Amino acid sequence: KPVLIDFTGWNCVNCRKMEANVWTDPKVAALLREGFVMVELFVDDRTELAPQEQYVSEYSGKKINTIGKKNSDFQASVFNSNSQ
Repeated sequence: KPVLIDFTGWNCVNCRKMEANVWTDPKVAALLREGFVMVELFVDDRTELAPQEQYVSEYSGKKINTIGKKNSDFQASVFNSNSQ
């Protein structure tokens, strides 16, 4: 199955609206469940990365030291976008 990456955030109001109104629609939920492996990546997760996992982004030149920054860097560098 293809992977559907949902870049989301703990404080993202639009994300909560999507979850409440779109992901819960029975037709959408069935399509996602049957056709995709869904992954949620939180771009505002402030959990500190272990020191050996921290790095400077080749894309932005910024220090990546939290899970959220790592997910955001992945989104920006792979998809050239970092909006939720």
